[in-house]
Amino acid sequence: MALKQIDIGAELSKGWNLFKLNMGVLIVAGVIATLVTLVTCLVLSGPLSAGLFLIVRRLIQNDPVKPQAGDVFKGLDYFLQAFLLMLACFVVSLVCSLVLGIVPILGQLASIVLSLALGSAMMWAMMFVVYEKMTAVDAVKKVFASLKTGEFTMPLLFGALASLVSNAGVFACGVGVFFTIPLGYCMMACCYQTLYGDEAQLSEPEVVPPPPPDDLRL
Repeated sequence: MALKQIDIGAELSKGWNLFKLNMGVLIVAGVIATLVTLVTCLVLSGPLSAGLFLIVRRLIQNDPVKPQAGDVFKGLDYFLQAFLLMLACFVVSLVCSLVLGIVPILGQLASIVLSLALGSAMMWAMMFVVYEKMTAVDAVKKVFASLKTGEFTMPLLFGALASLVSNAGVFACGVGVFFTIPLGYCMMACCYQTLYGDEAQLSEPEVVPPPPPDDLRL
């Protein structure tokens, strides 16, 4: 099934509006995720990233039970797959940076571009893990399979743009990341909903009704 076409401007706008309407819970959740990630020496960066995506998705779907900032720890339910995904991204990024660092200027520019591409791919794969209950390996395979068809170019570029937005807060004395990180997640999740909304719904576990009482059975 072919992916829908995305309008980058429209997706950015949807992400901004979602963030603006839920700024309080998203900023607090982002602060918690960032501080815990630093305290744990990045060990929980993957699971807490999953937790942020869970919160954002509930906001998109207008969950009648409004998510709380502490719900970011529900990402720990995806600990193994999220951790493996983040670890793989870190290792690949480190190796590529070391190799490209040998070449001055051009190598550094290529390293920046590669980091943005890896960051985008990682964010998409993380959403596949969280929203579609995939393993880290299957999520990465889905990203590469979509890239081979050529239909994932714009989503990948959008992810790179969202990564730039997320990291832009570093230039505001570092404090800005508490605003820009959740904003980037909102943008990514809105774009995911546009592309895979129906598929995400189908991935939810089926609710099986309880059996009827014995006296009602034939």
